[in-house]
Amino acid sequence: MPRSRFVLPLLLLLCACNSSLADREKQARVALDTRDFAKARQIAEAALKDATPGKDAATSWRLEQIRLDALANEKQGAEVVASLDRLAGPYGPQVTPALYRSLADRLKTAGDTTGAIDVLAAGDKRFPQEHEVFAKDIAGLKQGSLDPAQVEKLKALGYL
Repeated sequence: MPRSRFVLPLLLLLCACNSSLADREKQARVALDTRDFAKARQIAEAALKDATPGKDAATSWRLEQIRLDALANEKQGAEVVASLDRLAGPYGPQVTPALYRSLADRLKTAGDTTGAIDVLAAGDKRFPQEHEVFAKDIAGLKQGSLDPAQVEKLKALGYL
């Protein structure tokens, strides 16, 4: 087998590894904007593995946001909730009630109403002072067509 067949993929791999964190953030943003959610998440996750803790905090947070948006658009509600819980430690000030509501809206738009319920309930639990706003958002979900499991979930969480 000719060696030239392996040269181009190897060069592409080396270039990808040498891309700056900011460059990979831009690549992930482009993928997200073009609705290639799997690619956006993959680029963001790979870049986050290479981020220097403490040094790249702002860029890391933007990559985390891209990852969250991609997960929400991929109907991954449970992973969104787990990620928000994980991110609340190192990025406490950035993990806001508005972020929870925004991600719940993306999940709902993507067709993951159960995920939206889970994100709103997690936000309500984390920010009890915002209970009325979260309850209003959950009431908005009730206006749509809920399946029996979603109705039971809302009952179990005390929203019905």
